[in-house]
Amino acid sequence: MGCAGEARALVNIVHVTPDGEGDGSSWANAASFAAIGDLLEQLEPGGQVLLAADRGVYEIGEPVEIARGGRESREIHIRGVRSSTGEPMMAIIRGDRAGEEGPEGFKLMRGASHLKFSHFDFRDIGNGAFRAAGAISNLTIEDCGFENIYRFFENTAGNDEGHASIDGFVLRRCRGARVERGFLRIRYNSRNGMIEDCAAEGLAIDGGRIPVGCALDDRAGRITYRRVVMEGFQQRNGEDYWNGDGFSDEPGNFNIRYEVCEARGSTDGGFDCKSRDVVLIDCVAEDNKRNFRIWSDRATLTNCISRAPNFRGEGFNENASSSHLWIGGEENIEIDIANLTIEDGDATPIIEFNHDVGRVKIRGVTISSPRVNWGNDENRIRANMLIGEPRFHQNIANETP
Repeated sequence: MGCAGEARALVNIVHVTPDGEGDGSSWANAASFAAIGDLLEQLEPGGQVLLAADRGVYEIGEPVEIARGGRESREIHIRGVRSSTGEPMMAIIRGDRAGEEGPEGFKLMRGASHLKFSHFDFRDIGNGAFRAAGAISNLTIEDCGFENIYRFFENTAGNDEGHASIDGFVLRRCRGARVERGFLRIRYNSRNGMIEDCAAEGLAIDGGRIPVGCALDDRAGRITYRRVVMEGFQQRNGEDYWNGDGFSDEPGNFNIRYEVCEARGSTDGGFDCKSRDVVLIDCVAEDNKRNFRIWSDRATLTNCISRAPNFRGEGFNENASSSHLWIGGEENIEIDIANLTIEDGDATPIIEFNHDVGRVKIRGVTISSPRVNWGNDENRIRANMLIGEPRFHQNIANETP
């Protein structure tokens, strides 16, 4: 790739193998996984880093730090391939231990913008198969798998950074299981994001830190989840309250949308939403303590389904109750619910309120249950909230033949 004393010409493709020791100029002279950060210095914008997925496992004990990327409309693509044909193939990246102390996979520093990653399968990884540790933009992660990890995507600034905001990101078709803490955490001023066709199954945590499948924090905004499924994020034996959510957003977040998403098997909220003007469309919450937990001042739920809430650890949760829809906002709340479907076999309360103020408008609700249970607020609900009578379909499984 150049002679001594000459400027090194940029190339369009570099090659990486598990046992590589070369400069990456070819498969015969492939570079190592640890050299990827340096290889980007040799790539022209729009180039590719190809990792041979058919030549063994990439064993790591430290993350690969990347501080360089492509340019607008000319992103660099880092991907797993079959070395004999160049077709996409999942390259296995395996850490030396899981849990928070396990190694990260790719650590994205300031400058690592306009990058695309695809076709990786992460095993035994710590706090981030991918970690955004500095301010970056235009990040795409597609077609990845994972198993036995602490978190798939982490967003925590490095020691020398004031923040690690991401402007423009896509996570698409990333799926896996045995996730200890969460699928992703996005925070700071991160914005303009899409999480699409992803799924994660959590590991039950005994006490300790709170697991959340997808967590937004700080001032992150303009983020859409589409066809994302989070399942089994549970905190067992959590003193007097068991946490654990499928999806969560916080008061500082904004313009958050959940489209055709599903949350199952959480020890607290399926969807735990605190951001203003949050929107949920065609979402399903099932088998969570509180299927939809809405703290927001304003929220819209359309064509959503709440199915069979499940109060795990009921005897230990002194400050909790189970419900299909839990409303936690205080003054001046405006919650608009259209075409809500309730399905369960034990008549769990449909709505529970944390306060006695605000307005919830329900336009159309279909109930499949042994009986309609509005909890302790039936008079208020019928007087102030329902538009039209609910369509009630008794649960056939509970009928006497």
